[in-house]
Amino acid sequence: MTKTPKSPEQLRVGSLIETIQQHPTKVLQAERQLYGMKWFDYRFMSPHDANMLFARTYQEIFRRKFAAEVDSQSVENVSGIHLCTIATNARERSHLVAARQRADEFGITYPVYIEAAFDFALRRGNKRKKFPRPNQLHGNDASADLFVEYVTGRWREHVIAGLARVEHPSYLIENYRKIPAQDDFRRFILEHVQEVSMPLHRAIQIFSYDRKQVPAEIFRSVVTEEVFERALAIADSDLRDGPVAEITTTSSNSTERWPTCFGMHYTHDPSSKECSSCPQRQGCKKLGDVVLSEASKQCGVDDPAGDYNKRMDRKRQQRCRAKKRAQTDDSGSGTRPHNDVQVFS
Repeated sequence: MTKTPKSPEQLRVGSLIETIQQHPTKVLQAERQLYGMKWFDYRFMSPHDANMLFARTYQEIFRRKFAAEVDSQSVENVSGIHLCTIATNARERSHLVAARQRADEFGITYPVYIEAAFDFALRRGNKRKKFPRPNQLHGNDASADLFVEYVTGRWREHVIAGLARVEHPSYLIENYRKIPAQDDFRRFILEHVQEVSMPLHRAIQIFSYDRKQVPAEIFRSVVTEEVFERALAIADSDLRDGPVAEITTTSSNSTERWPTCFGMHYTHDPSSKECSSCPQRQGCKKLGDVVLSEASKQCGVDDPAGDYNKRMDRKRQQRCRAKKRAQTDDSGSGTRPHNDVQVFS
């Protein structure tokens, strides 16, 4: 019998239920602050999806660097990390999430962050021995300031070159719902246009007419009325005289407007500035209660994230005891005397 495919909402809820069982409270709570810091395309992505994207990006860059610096013939046999290991190994998963959250603190895309981190490491030592693991991407305490300067410098070059393009459908004008991330994006566009001294008519053409991400009216706030009207007239003229753009429709589902922290329970704090200003806080609280209830049933504890470290300790103790029993059994079987008595006659 064929199973009915799960809806995006069901998949996201299932991901949240799994996520709050796999991490301690402190790690989950960090997602609330990171929501307003991370690159825009990641702000509506579930923590699980963000982790997987970060891991796959790391694998891709690891292989590319390995091919260039070590051996292009055996590149298919290396990856740096394994997705299956991340799913089953708590320590590897913890390292990956910590690395991803550090990247989110920079507010830049994962490819730029990981590429810069690899290049920074490879410049400072033996190439074969210095390929950084996820938990080593940020360098060490001694090189922390240099690392920050290097990574932010690379990102600035990327942005100025116009390569920092946002693709998520939640930033389309038609999907605007006064969500904080959407307002942050509009401010980013205004600042970017001013920083690179982009001609205003060009900014209107790109961000309002071509990409349909911000209304042309928002540019009125950064110039005089006369300058704005002239730029708008030029953009409109170019639009009429240029080729007719192909009209495309974008599919949308409710989860595309769920912030990273939405419905995770442990991220919800009505007194925080993030939650108090969020128009989705009521839905977040309601879903968070459902997610906690189901996760608690699966875990057998009322506080899955709060109990996480204790559960991990219990599992480690169980593994240690099982290992000792196996060693004892092996030792005993090796010294047990042979019984030469004939049992069957």
